[in-house]
Amino acid sequence: MLGRVTVGLLFLLLVWGNLVAGLKAGLACPDWPLCHGKILPPFRWDIYMEFGHRVIAAVASVFLIALAAQRYKRYDGAARTVPVLAIALLLAEIGMGGAVVLLETPVQLTTVHFMTGVLVFLLAFYMMTFDGERERPVFASRGPAALFLSVLVLVYSQSALGAYVRHLDAGLACPDFPTCLGKWVPPLFDESVLAHFSHRTLGFLVLLTALMLYLFVRREPRQRGNRPLALAFLLLAAVQIGVGALVVLSGLHYLATALHLAVALGLLSILGHLWVNAARAEGAALYLPRS
Repeated sequence: MLGRVTVGLLFLLLVWGNLVAGLKAGLACPDWPLCHGKILPPFRWDIYMEFGHRVIAAVASVFLIALAAQRYKRYDGAARTVPVLAIALLLAEIGMGGAVVLLETPVQLTTVHFMTGVLVFLLAFYMMTFDGERERPVFASRGPAALFLSVLVLVYSQSALGAYVRHLDAGLACPDFPTCLGKWVPPLFDESVLAHFSHRTLGFLVLLTALMLYLFVRREPRQRGNRPLALAFLLLAAVQIGVGALVVLSGLHYLATALHLAVALGLLSILGHLWVNAARAEGAALYLPRS
């Protein structure tokens, strides 16, 4: 239960942060850790969007610390690296969150801040899945597990590029879809166009990869149990292309961009489940029996 609540809070935190960015409310509280010099700031919708993001982050941090402490006690050997890394990244996130505000949302730092948050989400997902008692913490990077892990890295990289596009304000560098500036291959000398077009191209690569992954799972008898997940990944990847088009054609409507991120987190979660299933089958573990 603790793991599920923590993952849910981190999911909400990431999507809420996306809404804050979409509504241009990131600097509604220009100071940190206070907001307009107060613990409870004056009521204004943009202030409370940013302030709400901070409150959710604080609550999620408490749950993450509790989850990591519990898993550290239950895990053994090298598996203890996971909760330790989660706490280390959480501390880095807190520091970067303050720096993002005080430095007025610089592109590179804001992107790293977001992607570190996604990594914390994935680590929490791992700790949610492997409780150390009913489910031993395992890790595998061979065979099908290596395939699923590689695709997860691909989707994570696509998310990082999308975050960079967002914070570079390049979301409308290609204001049309499926073409870009009226061309299939636009001029790529401008940084914004290059970033946006690269993100769009990588999105189609993810869709193609999802199709190949599904065909692999479909043809491999030992992957029979993963077929529903592989199909869900393929369908969700296709939906993500459509949502990406909606983001552009809607002029970066904040609800469309939030949905875009939510679907990306869904893709990462499905890949996480696929990797977990393969890791269980592989039986390669970082777990050492508890004394």
